Amino acid sequence: MPSGGYRPGAGRPKKSPMQKLLDGNPGKRPLMFLELGESDELPQTPAKWLSANGKEVYREVYEWLAKVGCLKGILPYHLEEYAHCRSRWKEYEEIIMQTSIRSDKVDVVAVATLAEKYMNLTNAVWQKIFAVVRDSKLKTWDMKTPNDT
Repeated sequence: MPSGGYRPGAGRPKKSPMQKLLDGNPGKRPLMFLELGESDELPQTPAKWLSANGKEVYREVYEWLAKVGCLKGILPYHLEEYAHCRSRWKEYEEIIMQTSIRSDKVDVVAVATLAEKYMNLTNAVWQKIFAVVRDSKLKTWDMKTPNDT
């Protein structure tokens, strides 16, 4: 009977992800770090395509990021997307509040579904922005965010 070839479980055991982290740079390749220049800061003015509510949300989050001191490292697209999603979510919530009492149930369910989708999108985009702030380890941050209100 032949004994060569691939056998499941044979060979050196694989390292766990934790062990890989503890070992550091196992390939000993030089690590490249990106330097962020002055032009990599977020634009202070919101995009033209945002609605009035979206521009308000953009300015609110921009002011918070400036106060905290974390204008670098966040992609402008993420902040624009967050402002758009949050403003739409607020609009749908207002529609639900205004029409839920006097309207047909089907319309309210459709709008509620859209509101839930925008809420989930808003949270997903906020996590991208917040990850940069959290990982920056800022000294001026009081652990409060514009998303808390």
